[in-house]
Amino acid sequence: MSWTLALANWSELLAQLCTRFRHLDHRALIRFRGNRAKMNLYLAETHDLTITEAAQALDDWLAYSAERIALPDAA
Repeated sequence: MSWTLALANWSELLAQLCTRFRHLDHRALIRFRGNRAKMNLYLAETHDLTITEAAQALDDWLAYSAERIALPDAA
C-alpha cells in the first residue's frame, strides 16, 4: 500500500498501526498525518530503531496491510 493510499484511509488504519507498533500514541499519529519524515522519526524514537529501520518497518507494515485490510479506495 502506498503512503498516499494509507493517508486516504488514515482513520481506518490508526488502530491497526497502533496495534502493530505498540508504543505509538494515537494522538501523535493524528498530528503527524501526511508527514512521513516525522512519522519515521517518531517510530524510530518510540521503538528504539534507526530512522532507516523505522522507515523500512513502516514500509513492511504498509505492504502487509495492503494484503490484509480491505479498504474502499484499494480497488
